[in-house]
Amino acid sequence: MLNVLIALGIFGTVLLFMYAGSALYRIVAPRGTDRAVDRLQAWTAPLEAAQLEIVRKESLSEIPWLNEALLTMRRFQPLRVLHRQADCQLPLGVFVLATPLLAISAVLLVLSMHQPMMLALLFAAVLGALPTGYLYWLKNQRMAMFERQLPEALELVSRALRAGHALSVGLKIVGDEAADPIGQEFRRVFDEVSMGVALPQALQNLTERVNSLDVKFFVTSVMVQRETGGNMAEIIDSLAGLIRQRFELQLKVRALSAEGRLSAVILLGLPIFIGLVLYKTSPDYMGLLFSDPIGQNLATGGSIMMVFGAIVMKRMVNIKV
Repeated sequence: MLNVLIALGIFGTVLLFMYAGSALYRIVAPRGTDRAVDRLQAWTAPLEAAQLEIVRKESLSEIPWLNEALLTMRRFQPLRVLHRQADCQLPLGVFVLATPLLAISAVLLVLSMHQPMMLALLFAAVLGALPTGYLYWLKNQRMAMFERQLPEALELVSRALRAGHALSVGLKIVGDEAADPIGQEFRRVFDEVSMGVALPQALQNLTERVNSLDVKFFVTSVMVQRETGGNMAEIIDSLAGLIRQRFELQLKVRALSAEGRLSAVILLGLPIFIGLVLYKTSPDYMGLLFSDPIGQNLATGGSIMMVFGAIVMKRMVNIKV
């Protein structure tokens, strides 16, 4: 009997030691070391590596140090967003390098003509702004095309919802059937959803890529409908009709402001045209404007006032609807 009790005591002591060892291991060992977690991490590791590889392959310039600066420095973030919204095929580094090169070339050219430094700085500012202005022009053209395509795209999504499809399927249909740029953007939203990104996040990414108030209205209506419920097809139809009405009002405003825009073009172009004609007919008379110090100051001041007047007239005829 005594031997049995000793054996049971030894067995219980071993069990206690094993339990204490396992408890201590669970306390000391870091989280995520279970076999199931290890398997999940092993399965997701290739996807994370692929995502990191995709990020690394984002190239903004063929020059290594410039590409690293564009990817890491925050001051270039607005320019990266502009380049992405413009969907320009040229790398961003081309525009970044072209800006100082054009500005320096303008300064050297004006100074070689023995003109004042103020005029050289003015021409440097104008030429240096050309690359960024070109990106803005591309972006505005692309956004205008996107907004013209948006009502038909929303109606296509609405018909897909009425047919019983999900919203993501409607976005896919638009991506397959519509022309770029709206087809490209909606197709990207569907691809993000297919890769596991939540639909609200994918739509939020769309608003960041597309700087359009109508797109923000669409995304907001989808978010609200997902929270409160309602007929999504009717909401999208109403939004498409509202966008079409805004386009009609914009065309009316453009027709009413045509006289003001034509006056602005004439007022800006007339001094330049008359100056070229006088320089052609009387070069000695117009030459004083560029050779005499007083004439140089007058030309510089007139140029600055014309630029300021162009900005003011642009704001006067640019009526927001």
